[in-house]
Amino acid sequence: MKKLICVLLTAVLLAVPAVSLASAEEEPERYPFVFVSGFAGWGQYETALNEALPYWGRLNGDLMAQLNAAGFECYAASVDPVASAWDRACELYAQLTGNVVDYGKVHSEKYGHERYGTDFSKNPLLTGWDDGSGRLAKIHLIGHSFGGATIRLFAQLMASGSKAEQEGTPSGELSGLFTGGKADLIFSVTTLAAPHNGTTLTILNKPIKTLYSLGPIAYANEKLTGTQLGATLDYIKGLSDIALLVRDPDTGVLDLNPDGAAELNKIVSTIPGIYYFSVPTDATAKTTLLGNRLPDVKTADPGLWFPITFLGSTTGKTAGGIVYDKSWLNNDGVVNTISTVAPFGQPQQKYDEYDLQPGIWNIMPTYRGDHAAIIGGLTKRSDVTDYYIAHLRLLERLAG
Repeated sequence: MKKLICVLLTAVLLAVPAVSLASAEEEPERYPFVFVSGFAGWGQYETALNEALPYWGRLNGDLMAQLNAAGFECYAASVDPVASAWDRACELYAQLTGNVVDYGKVHSEKYGHERYGTDFSKNPLLTGWDDGSGRLAKIHLIGHSFGGATIRLFAQLMASGSKAEQEGTPSGELSGLFTGGKADLIFSVTTLAAPHNGTTLTILNKPIKTLYSLGPIAYANEKLTGTQLGATLDYIKGLSDIALLVRDPDTGVLDLNPDGAAELNKIVSTIPGIYYFSVPTDATAKTTLLGNRLPDVKTADPGLWFPITFLGSTTGKTAGGIVYDKSWLNNDGVVNTISTVAPFGQPQQKYDEYDLQPGIWNIMPTYRGDHAAIIGGLTKRSDVTDYYIAHLRLLERLAG
């Protein structure tokens, strides 16, 4: 009897572990990381400009190249620098799927612009993603500043689609972005210094334009070749006048305004099954006499001292009735810190590595630095490579 039991156990052990051991040795699938720039930003499709001054990495060098060298698969999307979150989300979808940009029949007619844009069929950002091939590889989305609003809306459309576009578009013409049912293609959303609730800097016009011009111009003085300098200056000239953009309801300026951000938050929520992370930013120091916030000279770039001071001393009420009080004074020079935490009213919790949950905002520790420092620096270098590597490793462990 004992001999029979031994024979049976041996047969079972020989038959089963061969499969389970092989499975245990297989590495978990590693998903690509897609980075989306903020307002007035650029990506890898703007080749000359991106080589001259990478949006991701800035003065610290090409962050995409550094992360790829570290073993991650990373891409820098190129979305319209001043367009609305909607238009930018449509452009991101076309780049990821290798299709012609479709802004939607209803949307384009409402705002009076062309329905179709650039054709990415011959030059997709990545291959094999939602292309009908059967490969449904998830992606991680990482957005800086207004890129945060872009990827939030993108995730919402991927999950729920657009009822208005579905009802107003002839059969067979509807973009896959507006059909919904694609939430399973996104694993995580990470926002960096994102104006979830808008920024009170939109009260000003010219300072915003100056702000985004300082970095490329300062860098151009020492780093750019003739061709690269021309590409940079052409890009800056291509940014429309901010005063005109304020009056255009289909631009990022409206979405960046606290009232516009509140409207966007009514239709964009967290999606069950997707992990959300936000990185708040703060480059201010408290004054003892006035109670306002001034630039922290240890962390704030001198090029941002003026807007930091403005944001750190401005309170009031928006045209839509949103009160921005002293809780809005902490800022990074472009966005109020309270706005970079998470959309008001959405589920959130402080980051806890032992309790990371999908469908809610996991708030990372506040990054002590200005709006540009977290992507490499405006006029002084900020070494952020290890910071991103640590976060990407976190996301991969979570996915594995």
